[in-house]
Parts: sequence; C-alpha cells; structure tokens
Amino acid sequence: MAKRNIYVNGNGKVSASVPSGAAAGDGNDIHQPTDEELDVAQRRITRILWEATETDRIVARALRSLAKNKYDFTEQGPNSVKEADREQGEADAEYWRKEIAKGHVDGWSQDKLDRFNGMLKEQRGNPGFTESFATGLGADGTLQFWRDLADPGQGHTPEGERAKLLGEVQTNLSVSLANASHSHSPAMEAWKRDIIADGAKQFGHEGIMTKPYGFQIMSNLMVKGKFDGDFLRDYGDAVRTFETKAKKNFDPVAIWGNPGLAAQLDYTGTGGDGELGSDPMGGYLKAVSHNPDFATELFRQDDWADYLLKDRQFYDEDDPFGKGDGIVQSRDALGKALLAAGSGLDPDQPHVVTSYQHTDGQRQVLESALGHLSDKGDDFPSELRDDMASLLGNWGDEVHRSASSLDTGSSPLDYKELLEVSKQISRDQDAYGTLMEGVNHAIIADIHTEHPGDPEEELKRAGQTVGFMESARYQAIETDKEDPSWPAKWGYHVLGGAANFIPGAGDAVQRGIDAAAYAWQVEEQNRIDDDAAIDNSHNFQSRQGYLQALGEEWSSVHPDHRLTQAGNEYLRQDSIGNSAFNGNSTANRIAGIAPQ
Repeated sequence: MAKRNIYVNGNGKVSASVPSGAAAGDGNDIHQPTDEELDVAQRRITRILWEATETDRIVARALRSLAKNKYDFTEQGPNSVKEADREQGEADAEYWRKEIAKGHVDGWSQDKLDRFNGMLKEQRGNPGFTESFATGLGADGTLQFWRDLADPGQGHTPEGERAKLLGEVQTNLSVSLANASHSHSPAMEAWKRDIIADGAKQFGHEGIMTKPYGFQIMSNLMVKGKFDGDFLRDYGDAVRTFETKAKKNFDPVAIWGNPGLAAQLDYTGTGGDGELGSDPMGGYLKAVSHNPDFATELFRQDDWADYLLKDRQFYDEDDPFGKGDGIVQSRDALGKALLAAGSGLDPDQPHVVTSYQHTDGQRQVLESALGHLSDKGDDFPSELRDDMASLLGNWGDEVHRSASSLDTGSSPLDYKELLEVSKQISRDQDAYGTLMEGVNHAIIADIHTEHPGDPEEELKRAGQTVGFMESARYQAIETDKEDPSWPAKWGYHVLGGAANFIPGAGDAVQRGIDAAAYAWQVEEQNRIDDDAAIDNSHNFQSRQGYLQALGEEWSSVHPDHRLTQAGNEYLRQDSIGNSAFNGNSTANRIAGIAPQ
C-alpha cells in the first residue's frame, strides 16, 4: 500500500503515512489517502488477519481432536484445512440442533447464549455449518427457535445486556442463513421452499398470546448478510402476494402492526433494547439492499416499483396506531434498497468508487425513482431524502449535465423531475448537504475533464447548475417556512455523507473539491445565521463566494484562457454569474415561481 501512502502497523491497524514535501521532491504530487481509502484498506487487512486466525483455530481444533487419546494418535484425520472446517461446522450444527430441540431456549443462561453466539460468529461463513444448521432445524424449527428466543413474554422480554447479546445473535444467525441460501442442494432448496410456505403460518409460544406470522419472523433473520437472489425473488413475491391477494383490502398496519401479532423480534436497531420489527417488508428490503444486483432487478420491474414507491402503505412500527417517533423503519429500509438498486453498491459496506460507470438497469432504476418520487410532491417520504441524495451524488455527472441543460426538454435526466426531487431532498439539512457534496464533486470533475471546444462552456455549466440547485433550495425553504422547527434543522453540516457513493478523485481534483466545498459551507452558515434569507428572483446571489471559488478552480485548470489573464477576473465572474442567473431563472420558471 506504499503507493497510496498507507501504513499498516504490527497490530494490523492502518493509517496515513505521507512523506514530507522535501522527502518526496514535489509536495504537490504527494498523495494524501482519503478516509474511504483508509476504510477499505483496513477492511482488507482485517480480513487477511481474520482468515489467518481462522486457519489457526481450525487446525488447532483438528489436532486436539486427534490427540484426545494420549496413547493412540493413529485415528484418520481430515486431509485438508477445508475438510476439517466442514467437519467441525457439521459437528457444531448437530450439537446446537440437539440443544435447541430440548426446547425452552428462552431459558438459556447468558453464558450459554454467549457460547452459542461465539460459535455462530466462528461458523457463519462455513458451508459445513450453515447448511447443516438450517436444514437440521428445518423451516418450522428455524422460525420457532427465533420466535421463542427473541420474545419469551410473560414479563421477561429481554433488555439491557440480554438484548444487546440477542442483537449479536440475530446478526450472526442472519449472516449464517444468508450464506446457506446460496446452496442449491436438494435439502436447502426444500428448506427455502418451506420457509416461504411457512410465511402465512402463525407461530405461538407457551404462555403468551401473540402469534406472529412466519414472514415477520423470517424477515428479522434477513437483516444482515447477502442472501441468494433467487431466494430473495421468491420470498419477496410471496410476501407481496400475501399482502395483495391472500388478504382482500390488505392494510399493513391492521395486520402486521396488530398488537395480537407484534412479538419483539428485532434486536439490531440503535435503540439498545429490542424493537417489534413487525413489518416483514422492512427486513426483506434490508436483505435486498445487501444484494445490489438483485436490488436492481427488483426495482426495474414496474409492478414492484409501483408497489413499493407508490401503492404500498408503510407505518411506524414503534407505535402503529399512534404517532410514534415519526420514523417509518421499513420505509428507511426502502431507501437503502433503492440506493443499492440505482448505484450497484451495498449501502452498509464502505467502498471506493472509481468512476461514474453504471449499467442500463441502474439508470432505469434512477429514472423510475425520479418519476415516482417527483409525483409525490411535498408528500415525498422524509426517510428517502438522504438515500436519494446519495443516489444523485452517485450519478453526479448526469445530474450536473441535466441541471445545466440549456434545453430542459432534452436533458439526460428529466429536468422537472430532478428539480422536484432536489427540492424535496433540500428540506433536510443533512440530505441537502449530501446532495451538494455530490454536485460539487461533479462540477469540479467536469472542470478537470478535457472537452472539445471552448473551455468556457465548463465554467458556464458550473454556474447553470449552481443556479438550479439554489432554486431547489429556495423552494424547500418556502415549503417549510411555517414549520417552527425549521431553523433548528440548519446547523453545521459535516461533509462526508456522500463519500461512499461518489467517485474518488485525484489529488489535484480533490484540492479543488475541498476549496469549493469550504466556500459553499461558509456561505451556507452565513445564510443560516441570517435566518436562511434567500431572494427568490436571484437565489444564486447568496452563492457569490462559491461561484468565485469555482471560477478560480477553473482558471487554475485553464491558465492560458483569456478569462484567466490578469485583469479579466471580472469577465470570468460575469460569465459564471450570468450562467447562475440563467440556471436559476430557468429552474424557477419550470417550478412556476414568478420573479418579484
């Protein structure tokens, strides 16, 4: 990792190791590792060390097994580490299957549950364990096991340390089942069919009246790990069929949120103690987000896109029949699945994006999302703002080219839909900041990219996009100006929200991105301090510092252009400023905003 100036110490921890300018010869050519590069490097090193530790563990266990009889070391052992690993996994699966079959798993001591969790963590990637464990329990046994363990009821609902440990068990069990789902053996194929068939079956528990459906239980065992795409397709179709056909006039709140069904099944949230996890579509969509290729396939289907983005009703699982905390958990999962579908990236995995390359399917998902969500107007779900901001950042070049289009009728993305979605995103401070990170990156990247013709076009496009975004920002402020909590929403935004979804940049480009972002941040904070004041006829005027920073970056890339020559600073700023005016005026006109 020396070329990227990343150092790995003796404990396997990575850090930036940047030589001084004098040592490198030219300080401008020194690469400063980004946080994303460090995250990815750390994951790789951690994986390598984990694999080495796993090999040691497997071999040591095999040797201990062979040496059980100190007078006889002739027993035939496994022929390879892989064979030993499979045998150990199968043995662990059989041991714990028998323990579970004894019943009363809700009475397991904390120590026994901890041992079970430790085994799951060790074996969750071992096919010898994952398939044997799932098929050994069977579909009914798998669902009943989690239903009994997660919610004993009778005043003994887990909390505190027990709930925290159950969160780890749920995670490791989910990953185990996800890995098992990739097996296509007859036994696993039967398990998958039976799990789906059990979705409409209710599972009770001794001494407690609530009887959740199999779909509700299984979806909480799908929140982590990458499940097989074929299984996800069949399982999702079954859930949707249950909602739309098996139950006439289906109401998710009345069925999934019914207190008579709502066992406590999810311990992976951030609340500390467990949550209901009552909406099976939520857990399913989390699983979809962890398999981006399948996510793209799912959202490319018009019937599924219509169902999830337009037709289906979502509800607050914390308090289905009341106000709850205002956050709809399953819709938040919908946002992550949509982000995965349009970007091809797992939102829960750090990664370094190297370019704006996308598939036709991902583009189709983006265009469909813009169409569906723009139609919602001010009813745009708040849970989708941050994910759509990241998705637009992932498609930053297309967003920039669309926002700067002179002909709004032929922009790469539908101009009006993009404007409406940008407005809705801008109603949330963090989502708005994430959107502007992606847009700023795209503008600077475009300035640094060679184009045919006069480079001034890049300058004018930059201004045009700034004007477009300011119109969206103004519309957001106008929409929520009567909300008394609005000023409190606009504190300082920490850059980095879009980092996982926008392409990494070379050092020179990154310096330009940072300089422009700083200018934007300063002006945003000044505007916040001035009660978010903005002029609807010249929205872009509050962005003069940002426009100046963009102009200076443009000049640094084109030092020989006439607008860069000494004495022509006014002409350069006039060019980008007039373009901002045009972009702002066009967006306002499309939005139906009359100048005042």
